[in-house]
Amino acid sequence: MTVHTLSIRTRMMGLHEKLDAQFAKHQHALLDRDYVRAASWLGSYREQLAVHMQDEERYVLPLYQNLGGDSSDAPAKLFLGEHARMREFLEKLGDATAALAGQPNDDKLLALLDLEATYKNLLLHHDLRERNALYPRLEEWASADELDRVSMALRSC
Repeated sequence: MTVHTLSIRTRMMGLHEKLDAQFAKHQHALLDRDYVRAASWLGSYREQLAVHMQDEERYVLPLYQNLGGDSSDAPAKLFLGEHARMREFLEKLGDATAALAGQPNDDKLLALLDLEATYKNLLLHHDLRERNALYPRLEEWASADELDRVSMALRSC
């Protein structure tokens, strides 16, 4: 019995695209120098990304580990480490955006955009690992019942 017509990979990668679009709205607000709106978009992005990462950490990665993912070139600790780095970056981005809202400054804006470029590079590599390793392997290795259980548990997509 298949619960969802879309694969977990399709759903989760689609969510990545929605999250990327939301982060872009934050950046557009920065470029407009609307720091209050930028902070709002970033806050919403952070909340949705947190749910997504929690879903992966609670449901996807444990199954991946149980099916042998830690014996591959993309062990679960790699994804967990990237999640930790993403959380650290988002804390810094939030602080820097709030600082701009309190005291606009072009140098602070440039520093924030530089930091965001580094964050987006991390996102790109993380997305590629999930797109090319985690989700294809999970769908190859897991049974239909295992995939259905994970799919039903996901809150983020």
